[in-house]
Amino acid sequence: PKSSIYQLLNLFGKIMFWKIKGEDEVRALYAAASTPPSLSYTIVRPGGLTEAASVGPAAIELNQGDRWSGRIARADVAEICVESIAYKDTQRVTMEAYYSDTRKPLQEVGLSNILKLKSSGADTRGSGKERRGQTWGQLFAGLSADTLIKQQDSV
Repeated sequence: PKSSIYQLLNLFGKIMFWKIKGEDEVRALYAAASTPPSLSYTIVRPGGLTEAASVGPAAIELNQGDRWSGRIARADVAEICVESIAYKDTQRVTMEAYYSDTRKPLQEVGLSNILKLKSSGADTRGSGKERRGQTWGQLFAGLSADTLIKQQDSV
């Protein structure tokens, strides 16, 4: 990722580099032939975290592919993590989570989050992977499972 926020956070001990490396390692573990299909993971990439109270699924947008970000309360991130356990659509999935009214292109999100700006709604371009819903089931419906690549054993 070439976004300014990614580069800024990497100045502090390569935070983003190590997050991505950790995600890749989780995916590699599940790609191993010995991993039972009944075991799964869900990787949630929250936008800028706030201390606000939970507002629930209707305010949240999920996306896949590192195109958008925004802000989201820690309480809603916790709910996403807990609720995702009950839905097959979240198995072996990586997703970004943020409030839809704070959505900005990833390249613009840093300053927007710091200033707590809302989205103007003018940028309606989508990736086709945005997910919104009134319930957790609707919000999670249609998420794409990660493509798992088996790592070669090093000699």
